[in-house]
Amino acid sequence: MFEALGRVMYRRRRWVVALALAFLAFAGIWGTGVFGAMTGGGFEDPDSESSQAGEVAERELGRGGGDVVVLYSSDGLTVDDGAYASAVEESLARLPDDVVEEAVTFFGTGAPQLVSEDRTATYALLTLAGDEDQRTEGLEAIEDDLTAEGLETQIGGGTTINRDINEQVSADIARAEMISLPILAVLLVVIFGSFAAAGLPLAIGVVAILGSFAALRGFSMVTDVSIFAVNVVTITGLGLAIDYGLFMVSRFREEIRRQPDTETALARTMATAGRTVAVSGITVAISLAGLLIFPQVFLRSMGFGGMSAVLIAMLAALTLLPALLAMLGPKVDALSVRPWLRRLVRRPPRTWPALREPSTGRGRGSRTA
Repeated sequence: MFEALGRVMYRRRRWVVALALAFLAFAGIWGTGVFGAMTGGGFEDPDSESSQAGEVAERELGRGGGDVVVLYSSDGLTVDDGAYASAVEESLARLPDDVVEEAVTFFGTGAPQLVSEDRTATYALLTLAGDEDQRTEGLEAIEDDLTAEGLETQIGGGTTINRDINEQVSADIARAEMISLPILAVLLVVIFGSFAAAGLPLAIGVVAILGSFAALRGFSMVTDVSIFAVNVVTITGLGLAIDYGLFMVSRFREEIRRQPDTETALARTMATAGRTVAVSGITVAISLAGLLIFPQVFLRSMGFGGMSAVLIAMLAALTLLPALLAMLGPKVDALSVRPWLRRLVRRPPRTWPALREPSTGRGRGSRTA
């Protein structure tokens, strides 16, 4: 079966690459929108007694405040000064009623819990309207209006924390990829000895990550997906894509020297390394599916993200990668850096495994195996 698939990928290589590029564009544009559709937290079991008690309390008493907590403080005024109270009340009076359902302050309730011991700081608890996405949008709309003249203002609360977590995760993922991808590229060039061969596993990694983002956005349209799923996607997607790419590219480089033509070499690669990739991908995906039985959103989301990353990396390694190998053929070793590396280390080629030709079965590793 895998040998036949390899021959199909060879004959339809241009169509496969074109479809992969179209999918990559779609995933890059639509899939990256998943960051705005994810939820923070998700650690609760909705069927637990505590969650059910919370639902009863909310139904009978209304949803508690604290979506946004505003801390007002001053170096020279206390809450007993009229200017302090006026600044806070004017700040809150600017907020639209369709965004803020309720604002609880010391000046309206006299509750001592809302004032610091030195009486220079006080809290305002805001309850926002709508579901979680609408509350996040509402926070964005009122954040600049929460400042009070003459007072220092800081904001917190559940909605604020979730918004900040989503933004930080998105920024950290972008930063991690900017750091890790160049390092991986250098390592792959050293291991493979050529730029052409080294670029193929990275290409599969990009497809796996963006494709998984698109899958997660699809899941977010029918169920809650936690932001923690993104971390699983980047780690698993890139790692397995490079792993599968190493299997396929290394085997193809051996077969291209043994077989009479590129098609036969690709068919043999798929029949051996391709089957290994398929078994590995399916096994790992089934293992990660075990996370779906947990009721907590963050664990279930990790299952969604991990399965998506593994399966898309596997499919890309069994379709796009063979098509690229078919287009390259013997040029898979193009842009070789072996001569440069040999001059750099000033050692015979046999002393650096990365610089050797494919194993003949007589090396130290072969004898050990």
